[in-house]
Amino acid sequence: MPSPRFKLVVALLSLSTVMTYLAEPYLGVRTYEELRPAPPFALATIDGSTFLLADQAGKPVLLDFMATWCPPCREEMGEIRTVRSAWPAANLSIVSIDVDYSETAEQLDQFRAAYAGLNGSAEAEGWFFALDSAETYVGPQYGANALPTLVLVDGDGMVRRSWVGVVRASAIMEAVGDLQVAAVSGG
Repeated sequence: MPSPRFKLVVALLSLSTVMTYLAEPYLGVRTYEELRPAPPFALATIDGSTFLLADQAGKPVLLDFMATWCPPCREEMGEIRTVRSAWPAANLSIVSIDVDYSETAEQLDQFRAAYAGLNGSAEAEGWFFALDSAETYVGPQYGANALPTLVLVDGDGMVRRSWVGVVRASAIMEAVGDLQVAAVSGG
Protein backbone atom coordinates (compact mmCIF):
# COMPACT_ATOMS: atom_id res chain seq x y z
CA MET A 1 0.00 0.00 0.00
CA PRO A 2 1.43 3.40 -0.96
CA SER A 3 2.54 5.70 1.83
CA PRO A 4 0.73 9.01 2.50
CA ARG A 5 3.83 10.86 1.29
CA PHE A 6 3.77 8.99 -2.04
CA LYS A 7 0.06 9.77 -2.45
CA LEU A 8 0.76 13.45 -1.80
CA VAL A 9 3.56 13.52 -4.40
CA VAL A 10 1.32 11.83 -6.98
CA ALA A 11 -1.53 14.23 -6.20
CA LEU A 12 0.77 17.26 -6.57
CA LEU A 13 2.19 15.99 -9.86
CA SER A 14 -1.33 15.32 -11.15
CA LEU A 15 -2.47 18.80 -10.14
CA SER A 16 0.59 20.32 -11.79
CA THR A 17 -0.13 18.44 -15.02
CA VAL A 18 -3.76 19.58 -15.10
CA MET A 19 -2.84 23.19 -14.32
CA THR A 20 -0.20 23.20 -17.07
CA TYR A 21 -2.72 21.81 -19.56
CA LEU A 22 -5.29 24.45 -18.65
CA ALA A 23 -2.78 27.31 -18.69
CA GLU A 24 -0.90 26.30 -21.85
CA PRO A 25 -2.77 28.62 -24.26
CA TYR A 26 -1.94 31.56 -21.99
CA LEU A 27 1.72 30.73 -21.39
CA GLY A 28 2.91 31.77 -24.80
CA VAL A 29 2.55 30.85 -28.38
CA ARG A 30 4.53 27.99 -29.77
CA THR A 31 5.22 28.33 -33.45
CA TYR A 32 6.46 25.69 -35.83
CA GLU A 33 7.94 26.36 -39.23
CA GLU A 34 7.05 23.48 -41.47
CA LEU A 35 7.02 22.38 -45.04
CA ARG A 36 4.73 19.44 -45.61
CA PRO A 37 1.72 18.84 -47.83
CA ALA A 38 -1.54 20.08 -46.33
CA PRO A 39 -4.02 17.21 -46.00
CA PRO A 40 -6.94 17.86 -48.38
CA PHE A 41 -10.40 18.33 -46.89
CA ALA A 42 -13.89 19.58 -47.58
CA LEU A 43 -16.20 20.89 -44.86
CA ALA A 44 -19.76 22.14 -44.99
CA THR A 45 -19.88 25.69 -43.68
CA ILE A 46 -22.54 26.99 -41.35
CA ASP A 47 -23.78 29.19 -44.21
CA GLY A 48 -24.54 26.22 -46.44
CA SER A 49 -21.57 26.21 -48.81
CA THR A 50 -18.66 23.80 -48.88
CA PHE A 51 -15.12 24.92 -48.06
CA LEU A 52 -12.76 22.84 -50.18
CA LEU A 53 -9.07 23.40 -49.51
CA ALA A 54 -8.23 22.49 -53.11
CA ASP A 55 -10.38 25.42 -54.33
CA GLN A 56 -8.01 27.83 -52.58
CA ALA A 57 -5.00 26.94 -54.74
CA GLY A 58 -2.79 29.89 -55.52
CA LYS A 59 -3.40 31.83 -52.30
CA PRO A 60 -2.60 31.26 -48.64
CA VAL A 61 -5.18 29.80 -46.27
CA LEU A 62 -5.26 30.36 -42.53
CA LEU A 63 -6.85 27.42 -40.70
CA ASP A 64 -8.17 28.35 -37.27
CA PHE A 65 -8.89 25.30 -35.11
CA MET A 66 -11.08 26.45 -32.23
CA ALA A 67 -14.12 25.79 -30.05
CA THR A 68 -16.83 28.21 -28.97
CA TRP A 69 -16.30 27.51 -25.24
CA CYS A 70 -12.51 28.17 -25.41
CA PRO A 71 -11.51 31.55 -23.83
CA PRO A 72 -8.19 31.77 -25.73
CA CYS A 73 -10.07 31.05 -28.98
CA ARG A 74 -12.39 33.95 -28.21
CA GLU A 75 -9.41 36.23 -27.62
CA GLU A 76 -7.76 35.13 -30.83
CA MET A 77 -10.88 35.96 -32.89
CA GLY A 78 -10.04 39.66 -32.50
CA GLU A 79 -6.54 39.00 -33.84
CA ILE A 80 -7.92 37.09 -36.82
CA ARG A 81 -10.41 39.90 -37.46
CA THR A 82 -7.43 42.31 -37.67
CA VAL A 83 -5.71 39.98 -40.15
CA ARG A 84 -8.90 39.72 -42.23
CA SER A 85 -9.13 43.51 -42.47
CA ALA A 86 -5.45 43.78 -43.51
CA TRP A 87 -5.44 41.05 -46.17
CA PRO A 88 -8.25 40.98 -48.75
CA ALA A 89 -10.01 37.72 -49.62
CA ALA A 90 -8.17 37.62 -52.95
CA ASN A 91 -4.88 37.28 -51.04
CA LEU A 92 -5.88 35.15 -48.04
CA SER A 93 -8.70 32.76 -47.16
CA ILE A 94 -9.55 32.08 -43.52
CA VAL A 95 -11.53 29.14 -42.22
CA SER A 96 -12.44 28.85 -38.54
CA ILE A 97 -13.08 25.18 -37.79
CA ASP A 98 -14.91 24.28 -34.59
CA VAL A 99 -13.32 20.98 -33.52
CA ASP A 100 -15.82 20.23 -30.74
CA TYR A 101 -18.01 17.58 -32.36
CA SER A 102 -20.82 18.23 -29.89
CA GLU A 103 -21.36 21.86 -30.94
CA THR A 104 -24.01 22.98 -33.40
CA ALA A 105 -24.06 25.36 -36.34
CA GLU A 106 -26.27 27.67 -34.27
CA GLN A 107 -23.67 27.82 -31.49
CA LEU A 108 -20.92 28.56 -34.01
CA ASP A 109 -23.06 31.27 -35.64
CA GLN A 110 -23.64 32.92 -32.24
CA PHE A 111 -19.89 32.70 -31.54
CA ARG A 112 -19.12 34.29 -34.93
CA ALA A 113 -21.43 37.21 -34.17
CA ALA A 114 -20.14 37.72 -30.62
CA TYR A 115 -16.39 37.27 -31.09
CA ALA A 116 -15.60 37.74 -34.78
CA GLY A 117 -18.02 40.67 -35.02
CA LEU A 118 -19.71 39.14 -38.03
CA ASN A 119 -23.47 38.93 -38.38
CA GLY A 120 -24.37 36.53 -41.13
CA SER A 121 -22.03 35.07 -43.70
CA ALA A 122 -18.53 36.43 -44.13
CA GLU A 123 -17.77 34.02 -46.94
CA ALA A 124 -17.82 36.76 -49.59
CA GLU A 125 -14.97 38.35 -47.62
CA GLY A 126 -13.08 35.04 -47.53
CA TRP A 127 -13.78 34.01 -43.91
CA PHE A 128 -15.54 30.68 -43.57
CA PHE A 129 -16.92 29.03 -40.42
CA ALA A 130 -17.35 25.25 -40.33
CA LEU A 131 -17.86 22.40 -37.92
CA ASP A 132 -15.37 19.53 -37.90
CA SER A 133 -16.82 16.06 -37.47
CA ALA A 134 -15.69 12.61 -36.48
CA GLU A 135 -16.22 11.57 -40.11
CA THR A 136 -14.03 14.35 -41.55
CA TYR A 137 -11.52 14.65 -38.69
CA VAL A 138 -9.69 17.72 -40.03
CA GLY A 139 -8.26 19.00 -36.73
CA PRO A 140 -6.23 15.88 -35.92
CA GLN A 141 -4.93 15.70 -39.51
CA TYR A 142 -3.28 19.07 -38.88
CA GLY A 143 -2.04 18.26 -35.38
CA ALA A 144 -4.58 20.52 -33.67
CA ASN A 145 -4.42 18.85 -30.27
CA ALA A 146 -4.58 22.10 -28.27
CA LEU A 147 -6.79 25.14 -28.66
CA PRO A 148 -6.44 27.46 -30.35
CA THR A 149 -4.22 26.16 -33.14
CA LEU A 150 -3.58 28.14 -36.32
CA VAL A 151 -2.09 26.61 -39.44
CA LEU A 152 -0.89 28.62 -42.43
CA VAL A 153 -1.06 26.82 -45.77
CA ASP A 154 0.67 28.45 -48.75
CA GLY A 155 -0.75 28.80 -52.25
CA ASP A 156 0.95 25.56 -53.30
CA GLY A 157 -0.87 23.55 -50.64
CA MET A 158 2.06 23.22 -48.25
CA VAL A 159 1.81 23.75 -44.49
CA ARG A 160 4.26 26.56 -43.77
CA ARG A 161 3.64 27.47 -40.15
CA SER A 162 1.61 26.35 -37.16
CA TRP A 163 0.92 28.21 -33.94
CA VAL A 164 -0.44 26.79 -30.71
CA GLY A 165 -1.95 29.29 -28.30
CA VAL A 166 -3.10 32.85 -28.83
CA VAL A 167 -1.06 34.45 -31.59
CA ARG A 168 -1.04 38.16 -32.32
CA ALA A 169 -2.20 39.59 -35.63
CA SER A 170 1.25 41.05 -36.30
CA ALA A 171 2.85 37.58 -36.28
CA ILE A 172 0.20 36.17 -38.60
CA MET A 173 0.48 39.13 -40.97
CA GLU A 174 4.28 38.81 -41.03
CA ALA A 175 3.99 35.12 -41.97
CA VAL A 176 1.39 35.85 -44.67
CA GLY A 177 3.56 38.70 -45.95
CA ASP A 178 6.54 36.34 -46.14
CA LEU A 179 4.45 33.98 -48.30
CA GLN A 180 3.43 36.86 -50.57
CA VAL A 181 7.07 37.93 -50.99
CA ALA A 182 8.14 34.33 -51.67
CA ALA A 183 5.37 33.93 -54.27
CA VAL A 184 6.43 37.10 -56.08
CA SER A 185 10.12 36.21 -56.00
CA GLY A 186 9.43 32.64 -57.05
CA GLY A 187 10.74 31.03 -53.88
